[in-house]
Order: sequence, then structure tokens, then C-alpha cells
Amino acid sequence: MGRRIIAIVAALVVALLGVVGVVVYAQAADGRAVEGQAAQTVFIAKAEVPMGTTAAAAVNQQLMVQEKVVAKGVPQGALKTVTPDIAKLVATSSIHPGEMILASRFGALPSIAKTQAIPAGKIAITVTLTDPQRIAPFLTPQSHIVLFDTLGKSGGTAATAQVTRILLADVEVIGVGDQTAQPAPSPSADAGSPKPAGNVALVTVAVSPADAQLLVHAVQTGNLLYGGLLGTDAKVDPKSVVTDATILGQ
Repeated sequence: MGRRIIAIVAALVVALLGVVGVVVYAQAADGRAVEGQAAQTVFIAKAEVPMGTTAAAAVNQQLMVQEKVVAKGVPQGALKTVTPDIAKLVATSSIHPGEMILASRFGALPSIAKTQAIPAGKIAITVTLTDPQRIAPFLTPQSHIVLFDTLGKSGGTAATAQVTRILLADVEVIGVGDQTAQPAPSPSADAGSPKPAGNVALVTVAVSPADAQLLVHAVQTGNLLYGGLLGTDAKVDPKSVVTDATILGQ
């Protein structure tokens, strides 16, 4: 009888130890799982952060916001807080929507400001261009672009039909400003001066005094400007003109 009781007690002790072991293992596994799913707060770009934008301005304009993400997916160097030291730094290149922002994407202001100096003998002129017209997101300071303009009315007579010419064959970009929303054109707007709705950006170029006058005249008369990013060895014929008739081969 005594041996049977001892055997039963021993079996109970073994079972209890087994249960304790399972519970401890389960708790450890849960801890590892929780650790793997732990969240960290980092900055994510909600809209394009243009090159040259300070971290403080990007936060104030909600171009980048803090979000919680799984800790395992956070790369080393991710920007978690904008300290006063980081706030005054600027984006050294455009940051695209959806990016998890690294602290290294922001640098010292002098390195950016240097690229925005006006070349000797040139005039800085700022124009507004929509995203497609400014070749977004490729346009940055020190880029070289060709500027086209279109004048006339679609469907007009031979004298008033639309004409697209090369306004300026090669101009240097010295600054790209923030995007702003442009309202849709009024139904009563002049059909000969189309103004696409959408985001527009301020683009500053350095041109000669004569070209500055030509560019201002084109803007003031409502011509539709379009920019093209010049690649290496790209050759542009400044006298080239395209009309409705030439496109149709007439």
C-alpha cells in the first residue's frame, strides 16, 4: 500500500514538473514573439520632400510624419525623432512618398546653399511648373533643362493654330521650391492658354538678361511652359518649331 502511494505521488510530481515546463516554454515563446512584433516610432514620408527642405519644414508641412512600425523592419539609422540639431538640416536629395526616412538623408545647409548661387552675368528667374512639366521627381539644382512653350489656340486657323517652339535651349536650374496645390481652371478660362490643374512647383533658373526678358514675356502672355531634362550630349535645335500641320504631315 505504501509503495503504491509513493508511486502515485511520484507520478503526480513528474506530471506537475511537465506542466510547469510547458508553461515556462510557452511564456518564453510568447516573449520572443512579442519582442519580434514590438513597434518602434519612425518618420515616414507622406509626400515628396524636395531637395533642400529642412527637416523642421518637412515636419511642419506634414511631408513626413511619425508612424509605428514593426521593430524588425526598422533599418539602422532610421529617423525616430527630429532634434533641434536635425531640424535645421536639409534633405540632400528628394525623398519620395512611402520612404522610411533615414537620418542620413538630411545634411548641412551650406552644402546645399552653395548650389543655389547665381552664376556671374546671369539673372535668376522663377517660374511655376506642374509635376509633369518640371520632370518630377528628377529635377534638382544644377540640372540643365530645355524650356518649350506653346502658343495659339487648338483647332484655330493656320494663323492661330497651336505652335510649340523651343523657348530656351539650355538653362541651368539653381533651385526647386515646395509644391503647392493649383486649382482647376475655370470653365470660362481662355482656351488658348491652358493651365492644367494639380500640384505646381517653383523652379528657379539662371539665364542671360536677354533670355530673362524672353522668359518673362512668355510667362506674362500666358504661354504654356514645359521643361525637358537634358541628358549627356543631348543636341537641341533652337529653331525647331512644331505645329498642328507638321504633326499631321501636311
